[in-house]
Amino acid sequence: MNGQELLAWAVFVSYFLLIFLSFGLVFRSILSGSHISKLFQGRAFFFLRTAVGALLCTWYLQEMSLIVISLLQWSYKYHSKLNQTNSIGNWLVHTPLFEQAWTIVCTGRANWWWSSWICTWTIVFTALVWTESGRRGIKYPYAYMLLGQLVAMSVATSLFLTAVFLHPRIRSAPRSFPVYIAFPLLMAFIPTYLLPRHVNTDKFMNSLLWLHGALLLPLTSSSSSSIAENATARIPFSMLYQMFLATAISIHYPATKRLLGVLPPGQSIFDKLYKTIFTHPAQGSISLDVIWVAIIVLSWFLLSGSMVSRIIKVSLASIAAGVGIARYTGVNWGLIASVIPILVLLAFGTMGLWLQRLRSKNTTKRKELLEKMGMPERTVIPGTSNKPPSVSGEKLVVGFWHPYCNAGGGGERVLWSAIRHLQQTEKDVLVLVYSGDYPSASKDDILEKAKNRFSIEMDPSRIHFVPLPSRYLISDNYWKRFTLLAQSLGSVYLAYEGLCGKDGLWGDVFIDSMGHGFIFPTVRFISGSQTVIGAYVHYPTVSTDMVKRVRERTAGGVENAGASKSWLRTQIKLIYYWIFTNLYSVSLLFPQHIMTNSSWTQAHLQSLLTKARGSFLASILLKDETTIRKREERGESKIDDRARCEVVYPPCDTKEFVKLGNLDKRKREIVSLAQFRPEKEHAKQLHALAILFEKYPQYRKGPQSVKLVLMGGSRDAHDEERLDGLRRLANTLEISDNVEFVVNAPYSEVVKRLGEASLGLNTMMDEHFGINVVEFMAAGLIPVVHASAGPVMDIVVPFNNQNTGFHATDAGSFAEAIHQAFTLSPEESLRMRKAAREAAVKKFSEREFEKGWQLGWKRLKGLVERDRDDE
Repeated sequence: MNGQELLAWAVFVSYFLLIFLSFGLVFRSILSGSHISKLFQGRAFFFLRTAVGALLCTWYLQEMSLIVISLLQWSYKYHSKLNQTNSIGNWLVHTPLFEQAWTIVCTGRANWWWSSWICTWTIVFTALVWTESGRRGIKYPYAYMLLGQLVAMSVATSLFLTAVFLHPRIRSAPRSFPVYIAFPLLMAFIPTYLLPRHVNTDKFMNSLLWLHGALLLPLTSSSSSSIAENATARIPFSMLYQMFLATAISIHYPATKRLLGVLPPGQSIFDKLYKTIFTHPAQGSISLDVIWVAIIVLSWFLLSGSMVSRIIKVSLASIAAGVGIARYTGVNWGLIASVIPILVLLAFGTMGLWLQRLRSKNTTKRKELLEKMGMPERTVIPGTSNKPPSVSGEKLVVGFWHPYCNAGGGGERVLWSAIRHLQQTEKDVLVLVYSGDYPSASKDDILEKAKNRFSIEMDPSRIHFVPLPSRYLISDNYWKRFTLLAQSLGSVYLAYEGLCGKDGLWGDVFIDSMGHGFIFPTVRFISGSQTVIGAYVHYPTVSTDMVKRVRERTAGGVENAGASKSWLRTQIKLIYYWIFTNLYSVSLLFPQHIMTNSSWTQAHLQSLLTKARGSFLASILLKDETTIRKREERGESKIDDRARCEVVYPPCDTKEFVKLGNLDKRKREIVSLAQFRPEKEHAKQLHALAILFEKYPQYRKGPQSVKLVLMGGSRDAHDEERLDGLRRLANTLEISDNVEFVVNAPYSEVVKRLGEASLGLNTMMDEHFGINVVEFMAAGLIPVVHASAGPVMDIVVPFNNQNTGFHATDAGSFAEAIHQAFTLSPEESLRMRKAAREAAVKKFSEREFEKGWQLGWKRLKGLVERDRDDE
């Protein structure tokens, strides 16, 4: 063996060693920061399996022989035949394997059609790897491209998507490419275009090396590197991908046109492409690589995004595939149409059996839970020497739908006040609380927080928590598009999980106390007539005010973010709201009793209910006005059975707040009390303070200086991010010395701070009610609130001909209202504080809430008892 042959052998062996090295780096990259068990879970495991399938198909073909080995065998035999030698070393020295394989796949119009697609995808894949590796912290991005060039692009693509699903985003995506990255990618299209023209010329190998080298260069750094972030010359993403698209069309359109031009009569393009796959091992490898890339990219498209979008995309793809297969195979559509009614009837029958099984299973689970909780029903109780045996009566199982029961806000005060009142007035009631906080927070922890935050004590022996593991589906941070609809559909799945899941259960009464209207049809469908449905609505999911802001393209409000700047987006959003409003309004027909927390909410719900009863969908569901009236005329139902919508003001613990004295001696503090949620508009409060200081500098320092105290609950990491943003905003506005953040304070601390401050601030637009405003008034603060919804219609209204506070809309008017409040004379200030306190006590106390709640509960309980008597 001479030196040339030794060198050739070294290169040949190094090729396979480099493949093993690439695999090693890729798997090290995939498992970086993740346990190996995660590799075999979820979508990561799916794409890992597609990588195995791609590897087998691109390296393993007909007659159980490896494609690469087949190619090597063919090349060796071809060389031996021409040179009449059996020396492998001589073959390696004189045969350019790389050039030989690419010459085959670029010669012929069908061959090049296949190869052009893998070349184009390689360029796009490079851009994808560069972008996602930076934003997700994926190591060794160059290893994926190296693996794609040495083995198969489909294998590299699958493994990179495996890494993507194992590495969550740690930074936002860059909005542009540095020129030094974009330029090599665009230049890579040139050798791709020239490859079929340079076949069997001296320029062919140069084009191949240019293509492969240009794509490895960008991956020597990621989008998170300091060089990439500091690059000044950049190309926007949209522009670069438009350039990609235009260049790709200039390659694939002529290639397809030329292929169609040489097809013999009667032969389809699919038949020609299929036969081309098996013309040579090298061609088989490239063609199957293209097919697998297409499968993988399509799978990625179908499996990415929210759960709802995945269901929609998979359904549409399945329909399209079914129609395509039917057309290709010549299926008899008449036969299919005749089978459809049978399938529909079978589906309804199966559904009926499934529902019957669910309800039977729920009866068993209910009995087991009552016995576990020491509340058996219809069970013989052994007698004693002084008491004869008896049979325990029927119990009432009442479920409260409140996935965020541990949040510590006004809605949670309503929940725990209602439960406490039930426990005090009904001895045979077991309460179910559907919660996403449990079991990560134990029952004792949740009830202890309710006691500390609201001073509400309950009997834990008569409360059972039903876990909701998929609560993230109703989080406003989980859905990026169509948030309202997506959250509502998510609540439907969550309701199914709460009723029918592993630990699911439903009782005699189901009360939604959080405002998820779409769950009502779900509960009725699953439980049938076994459950009476009630609701306490804090805020309509969609209202005419929200639609009005979108129609008028008014900036402001969470629901109109971004739409106000575009006429087209506004029209799309109006259509979206029209569809959503119709579905939501019909869902509200299912509760048999609705309580609202304010007259503003009541007016909106009554408007939605009136609209729903006249809809076509309601007529199908037998919930329309005509059907209801005819049933009443026939005596099948009573007018009292119609769903009611009544105002029950939320409870405010005015007892503790009215004990607070010193109405005429308060600190110059402004208190905000609200969870750190986006709709509470805390930023507006900071801007108002900054404007106040700008117009009236005396409030910044000195004896007239004022301080803004932002108190509230933080539910999760997203709220913490919002808090950090508010702290940064305070620094930017240069007001941080006059701002204090008090997060997740115990109830005693809240009461103490309210007893010391002068003003209470609420800047939320369309605050459904505003328990915090009532607490301000009961504590003797002068409220400064947004001039909308509950605060302006129900709470901060004149009482006994005396004003009880101030109204404002934007940051400027809030600043002016604060100034007016602080410039009141001591006598005027004291009169306003007393009037506000008296209004809070007489209208919004816990006692008043319990009166209203008892009326609603009496009706729900009466419906349960009537249904039991009818059985």
